[in-house]
Amino acid sequence: MADSEDEPEGAPGAEEDARTGLIDAYSDDDDERDEVISVTATIIDGDMSAEDGNDGSDDDDPDAEACPWSYLDLRRDFYAEGGVGAALSFHESHGDTTAAQAKAGRDIQGIPWDRLQFTREQYRAKRVQEYKNYANLEFSPADLDGVCTPLEKCPARAPYFEFAHNTRAVRSNFVHFQLRNLVWATSKHDAYVMSENRVVHWNAATRRATPVLDLDGGVSGGVMAGDFPRIQVSTTRVKDGIVAAGGFAGELVVLDTNTGASRSTRVTQDDNGITNAIEIFSARSGREILVSSNNDAMTRFYDVETMRCLAKHKYPWAVNYATASHCGRHMVVVGDSTEAWLVDVSTGRRMAVMEGHLDFSFAAAWHPNGCVFATGNQDTTTRLWDARYLGQSLAVLRGNMGAIRSLRFSDDGRFLAAAEPADFVHVYDGAAGFTNVQTMDHFGETAGIGFSPDCETLFVGVADLTYGSVLEYTRAGHGAAAVVV
Repeated sequence: MADSEDEPEGAPGAEEDARTGLIDAYSDDDDERDEVISVTATIIDGDMSAEDGNDGSDDDDPDAEACPWSYLDLRRDFYAEGGVGAALSFHESHGDTTAAQAKAGRDIQGIPWDRLQFTREQYRAKRVQEYKNYANLEFSPADLDGVCTPLEKCPARAPYFEFAHNTRAVRSNFVHFQLRNLVWATSKHDAYVMSENRVVHWNAATRRATPVLDLDGGVSGGVMAGDFPRIQVSTTRVKDGIVAAGGFAGELVVLDTNTGASRSTRVTQDDNGITNAIEIFSARSGREILVSSNNDAMTRFYDVETMRCLAKHKYPWAVNYATASHCGRHMVVVGDSTEAWLVDVSTGRRMAVMEGHLDFSFAAAWHPNGCVFATGNQDTTTRLWDARYLGQSLAVLRGNMGAIRSLRFSDDGRFLAAAEPADFVHVYDGAAGFTNVQTMDHFGETAGIGFSPDCETLFVGVADLTYGSVLEYTRAGHGAAAVVV
């Protein structure tokens, strides 16, 4: 993953940690154990609305991540293109948008196209034409022309998911331009979104937003994790009542929402130890395990209940995402490399290397069948793989304009969602071999995506200085279940 100022550098000479069985047994070596600090959880009751001043902006934050490209700010573009008169309309169109309003002609984000000097279609074409995809390695997009899988668009009259609601009561945001795993769903009515260093629970049924984990520090309180008066949150994971957040300095905070207990640790003292991703899975022993992927070329495994470090695995490059199969035996690891690795969870032993991507990868996901997995890359593609036949990828799914920053399979295996850094989320249909696609488009950076466990809802976090929000799409129909062999 790129540093805030410089191009990323690999970790030379790193080798994988092949210690056996560390996931299912503790280590007695104190040097291998990270310090765990107990903290008091802050669960904040009450509503949060757009009037709280949470506009998704990092303008006043001296720690805000420096981006190597221009942030796609709608307000800036609309001021320049539409004039002051058009800009004034931002303050007049700040409410939520319902499905009924959208069907009646209202823009799903509340953008007043009739008061601007260009249409939605014209602005979309401008964005696609002017977008500069960030890449760490040099490659030509033409190199992909001969390998990408032909795709068939989902008919507009028969979408997989339909727009249901957009709320601006929760302004999604992010702080590192390459890390976009900041939206998670625990039911069709419950989403957890990062907003101003707070994990916020959005209840789609009651339309209430409630801060759950406040890591912003200051006089307002929040989780004061040892020496961490304020944690600049880089990534989150929410699953089975556990809310986990990782920080720029290697911090890791875990809150059990059922008990209110929380723990924290700094997983590394390395200056380049940003927590790039967090995943939670069940080990074969039944123990809930949290895996932290860090820029110091390490993955670390923690017992969720005690936050005791169980294992560490070393890689030859910064680890951007690691995710375990549903059986808990295998893990896909991607990072600052064109390769993706399949490893044994218990030992860290490398089982296979997948090649084909042209740049660094920041996303990975397992299909619930435990055989198929996906990797997302800055070369603008998602590659599908079968762990039983790794000679070549099953499919190469190309995006519209940018890197694939986030990937999610639905729990029923029917759909794969792939998010670009801005504007586009693609949903591929597993019943058609993932070659049929519905593309949802919005305007703004994408902070994260999340399917509900029942696959009824897809949440999309939109980060924008003016139109930051949470979009909800609901399943339009129930076709044949995906069959992946």
